[in-house]
Amino acid sequence: MSDVNQEIEKLKKENKKLSLESKLRKSMAVELDRQKELLRQATEEVEAQKEKIEGISLKLSRYLPVQVYEQIFSGSLDIHKKSERKKLTIFFSDIVDFTSISEQIEAEEISEFLSFYLTEMSAIAEKFGGTIDKFIGDAIMIFFGDPKTQGDVEDAKNCVDMAIEMQMRINALQPYIRKQFSFPVDLKIRIGINTGFCNVGNFGSTNRLDYTAIGRAINVASRLESEAESGEVLVSENTKILLEDFFEFSSKRVIHPKGVPHPVNCYSVALEKSLSQESILGECFKLVINDANLTENDLNRLRTFIANYPEQSEGKKSG
Repeated sequence: MSDVNQEIEKLKKENKKLSLESKLRKSMAVELDRQKELLRQATEEVEAQKEKIEGISLKLSRYLPVQVYEQIFSGSLDIHKKSERKKLTIFFSDIVDFTSISEQIEAEEISEFLSFYLTEMSAIAEKFGGTIDKFIGDAIMIFFGDPKTQGDVEDAKNCVDMAIEMQMRINALQPYIRKQFSFPVDLKIRIGINTGFCNVGNFGSTNRLDYTAIGRAINVASRLESEAESGEVLVSENTKILLEDFFEFSSKRVIHPKGVPHPVNCYSVALEKSLSQESILGECFKLVINDANLTENDLNRLRTFIANYPEQSEGKKSG
């Protein structure tokens, strides 16, 4: 009889053990489900925060130059109030007689036009690596050499190439602009470019900073733009000296811009002869040659272009 009792007790213990194991498994399953739910909620929260941050980031990107935006979010640019002295090539442009033109057009159309125009010009600036400093109505300030630089010559060259492409783009858009925005006259822009040392970086208060450049070189570029004629790209002697191997310029003229203590030598870029090799190359382009006006210099540039073209094309294909 004692053997039977012992067997019963043994079975009871095993049953109790199985019962505890079953409860433990159920408890673990419940806890696992709870942890999965917490993980799901946490993942959803992270995704929601990520979308929120991306949305804020996208909005901020519209207020900052592309180069500055990228460096801030990569952590490579300090956002404290400080500046550095650097050699920049500075660009200013505005639309000729825009005030009088805008008085003849509805305010809504002017707003739509400015959005269109600044978008077109910004795309060209970004293509050539310019830092868009600010828009002032229809005026644009752009500089090359910070926060990234390719060297004084290349920075200046990119700036002038950009200016030429902007003039070409505006000319190509004339029919569309007159039809779409009811402009009474053809749109023309004038451009001034100067190269010189500036203080560039973060300026402002402890609560608000503006990434910009200041200095006399900025003032000279602005004055050159004011002195430029309709459809002209006017550069200072500082810029011309860097680019004599790449562009053709008019004879020197001297201006006495307000706010500048000395006369400024300046030169007009010969737009019809100054398309650099990089400006011409693209996925597709139209090359027009007027042989009646070709100079020996034009022929030499054309020979150089043709001689280098296969190598550059292969390089682009392999890239």
